[in-house]
Amino acid sequence: MVKKLALFFAYLSFFMLALMYFTPKVSIYYFLETQLKPYDVIISSESVQDSGLTLSIEDGVVFVKSIDSAKIKNVDITILGLYNALSVSEIELSSVAASFVPLKIAQVDIIYSVIDPLNITANAVGEFGEVQAIANLLERIVHVKLVPSALMKKDYKHTLKNLKKSENGEFVYDKTF
Repeated sequence: MVKKLALFFAYLSFFMLALMYFTPKVSIYYFLETQLKPYDVIISSESVQDSGLTLSIEDGVVFVKSIDSAKIKNVDITILGLYNALSVSEIELSSVAASFVPLKIAQVDIIYSVIDPLNITANAVGEFGEVQAIANLLERIVHVKLVPSALMKKDYKHTLKNLKKSENGEFVYDKTF
C-alpha cells in the first residue's frame, strides 16, 4: 500500500514537472501582454527566453499611457503550480517619478504558494529602503510596510507624510482593492 502511494506521488510529480516544462510559456507571456493593452500598458524591446521551468525576460521597457515609465533589466517567472514566483531586478523608474520616490529599485520578489493560498507576498529593496507587502485575496486588502532609507527620509519627506508611521520607525500603508 505504501509502495503504491509512493509510486502515485512519483508519477504525479513527474507529470506536473513535465507539464510545467513543456508549457508554451513564451506564448502565454505574449497573450498576457495583449491583455495589458486595454489598460494602456505596453512592454517593449524585451527579449523573452523559455528556460525550462522558468521564463526569463530581459531589457524590457514599460510604457503606461504612451509614457516611458520604467526600464527593467531582468524578470524571472517561475510557475510550478504549488509555488509561483516573480523576481524582477534592476528597475529604473522614469524621471517623472523623481519628485515622489527614488528611481532605482534593486530587487522585487513576489511569491504565491499553496502553503498560504489567501496571500500574495512581495519584498522589494531599492534606494527607497525595504518594503514588505501582503495582498490578502479574501479580504481584498494590501498591507505595505516600508523601512525607509536615509535618502528616502531626507529627500522624500512629502511622500512619507502620506504613510502612517508606526512606533518602530516603519511606515505602513493599507489599501482595499
